[in-house]
Amino acid sequence: MRAAVWLSALQNEAAVAFVSPVGVVPPSAPRFRFHPAARSIGSGFAATFRVLGGAPFHSLLAAPYDWPHAIERARQDLGNIDATVVLLSRLDPWVRASLPAGLHILDAIDSLRRSMEERSREAAAVTRWLWRGEGKRVGRAEAEAVQFYDRVVVVSEEDTGELNAIAISNGVEIAPVGDAPRPYDFAFWGRLPYFANADAATWLICEIWPLIRAQRPEATLLIGGADAPASIRAADGRDGITVQSPVADIAALTRSVKVALFPVRFGTGQSNKVLEAAEGGCAIVATKHAMRGLDALTPHAAVADDAAGLARAALAAVPNAALRAAVESHYSRTATFDRLRSVVKR
Repeated sequence: MRAAVWLSALQNEAAVAFVSPVGVVPPSAPRFRFHPAARSIGSGFAATFRVLGGAPFHSLLAAPYDWPHAIERARQDLGNIDATVVLLSRLDPWVRASLPAGLHILDAIDSLRRSMEERSREAAAVTRWLWRGEGKRVGRAEAEAVQFYDRVVVVSEEDTGELNAIAISNGVEIAPVGDAPRPYDFAFWGRLPYFANADAATWLICEIWPLIRAQRPEATLLIGGADAPASIRAADGRDGITVQSPVADIAALTRSVKVALFPVRFGTGQSNKVLEAAEGGCAIVATKHAMRGLDALTPHAAVADDAAGLARAALAAVPNAALRAAVESHYSRTATFDRLRSVVKR
């Protein structure tokens, strides 16, 4: 998603080369020149030695690709390169030495160190020490990366101090809300294998939803998102619950829901689902954690951090025009494009 936002922001401003692992470019993608990085067993093997020397295990996700040759092809294609944007700090160890001259920008999206802390907080006691150890490795790597790049970007103000970064939200595309009927009373959505979303959906199904149904037996709940695990799919068709996986059109989903319910207890960065709900005209009931980095929306949402409080707030929630106005004013995708372009230009 972040790559698509950057590409859309720059497509009419510059000739852009996109370097990533091999993949299919959808017809709707912004204009760019694609230089895929082939898988490389040698690069992956070499990376293991760096990890043994203290590099984050997390960075191995980006290691087994021939980044240098792909970057060189992009450089030959474009000629002199004015700016390079590296997405995610876990990619930095494998591309930094190959980056062309010019402005170097790291879009970390969020602090991986803080993300590892979140994982350790959620993990079982037997694996908690692993996440804490990885957090220390990631913290060292991020501190080193910040010293190299000319600009560092994140999505949320919460991470700006630690990474000496500027915050630029993903934003959301603003479209007419319409006045079609909304068949679902409540909904939660997100990429469901992600541990924070899986935890939120499970908490919602097992503890919060029974409290809501006890007060409103005819209430309906939609849970949507890619790759729903079997434990969540099992709820489909019972107690007014519909599981939709995958979701073809998030904007259409938000316009079919009265109240967006986000019982999120973990995660870092900024919650795109909250932006999507506000843009779609939903009322929002969420934990404080779900509203992180979204100060302009928080006053217009109902916030609670326990199951009973979330259920009460959900039952009382009604659509709030101020939410839609706030997302238009502060988080439009057009404003995001302008801010990303300004980072590159200066």
